[in-house]
Amino acid sequence: MHAAISAVDDTDRALVHALQLAPRASWERLGPVLGARPDTLARRWERMTGAGEAWISGLGLRTGNQSPCMAWVEVTCAAGTAPAVGAALVGDPHTLGVQHTTGARDLLAFVAVPNLHTLYRYLSFRVQRIPGVGATRSSMVTAVHSAPDRWRLDQLTPLQIDLLTGRTRRSTSSAAPAGPAPTSMTEEDRPLVLALASDARRSVASLARETGMSESTVRRRLGRLEAGQGLRYSCAMASGVSGWPVSATLWAEVPEHEVADCAAAAIGLRETRTCMSVSGPWNFMISARLHTIAELSRYTSDLSRRLPAMRVTDSAVALHVRKSEAQELDQEGRRVRTVLPDIWTEPTRAA
Repeated sequence: MHAAISAVDDTDRALVHALQLAPRASWERLGPVLGARPDTLARRWERMTGAGEAWISGLGLRTGNQSPCMAWVEVTCAAGTAPAVGAALVGDPHTLGVQHTTGARDLLAFVAVPNLHTLYRYLSFRVQRIPGVGATRSSMVTAVHSAPDRWRLDQLTPLQIDLLTGRTRRSTSSAAPAGPAPTSMTEEDRPLVLALASDARRSVASLARETGMSESTVRRRLGRLEAGQGLRYSCAMASGVSGWPVSATLWAEVPEHEVADCAAAAIGLRETRTCMSVSGPWNFMISARLHTIAELSRYTSDLSRRLPAMRVTDSAVALHVRKSEAQELDQEGRRVRTVLPDIWTEPTRAA
C-alpha cells in the first residue's frame, strides 16, 4: 500500500529531472550537480521507487530495418464496463498506454505491434472481443515528432543542465554534429531490452545474470543501442506528486506541407509531451501535461497563435491514466507494476 501523504519535495523532483537527462548516471556524477551526497541521492531514489512515485524504464521496439506499427485506438464501451475493459487492455503487452478520457470515447489506448497483420489480429480477435467493447476507431501513427521520454520537469537551473549534459554556451550556439545512424534491436538484444523495462538503472552484473550474457557483452550491446537510439530510457514521476497532474490529448488538422513546422512549434511549448502525425479523420495529435484543467483552454489558445494553419478538431482530458510506457499506474499516477512490452508475441484472443 502506498502512503496517503507523499514525502516528495523539490529535491526529489530535481533528482528526477536530472535522471530524465542522464538516466544511468552514477550517484557520484549526480551529486555535485545537485549539491547532495551520492548516498543521500541513492536513498531518495530508493524511497521514491519503492513507493511507485518515480521510475526509469527502457523501451526498444525497432527490430532490423522495421519500425513497429503504432496506433491510437479509441474504444467505446457499454455502460458500466469501461473499468473492466481498461483492466483487460492494461494487461496486454501490445498496449503501451491506456487512459479513461472525457469526450466521444471511453478509453484511449496506444498500441504497438510488429506489423499491420498483427495489428489486425490484435484489434479483431482481442480488443473487439473483450466483453463490453462496443466499437473501436484506430488512427495509425505515421510519424513521431516528439516521444514521451523527451518531456522534462523544470527543476534544474540552466547551469545544472549544462553541467549534467556536458553542454556549454558556445557548443549550444553552433550546429550540432550529426549523430550515429539509428541502430535497431536484434533478436539477441531482445532479452536485454525487456530486462530494462521495469528498471533501466539495473547494474550490468544484474542484467548479465538475468540474460545469461557476459558483462562485457551487456556493456557492448547497451553502448551500441544507446548510441544508435535503438533503446530509449524514460524517467517518469507520478502525476500526483510531479506538479503536472493533468493529461490532455488534442486532435487537429494540419496542411501536409506544414506538418514539420507545426510539429516544431508545438514541441516548443513547455506543456507538450508528445506530438505525432496520424492517419484517419485528423492528421495531427498532441498530448500535454498541465498544472490544472483550466490551463487546457490557455494551452489550446497558445497552439492556435503559434500554429495558424492548424485547426483543433477535438480534445479530451484523461480521467485516469491506467498505463503509460508499459507501466500500470494507480489513480494518483504511481506505478503499480510493469507489463513487459513484448510486442512480438502473438496477441491473446479474448475469452
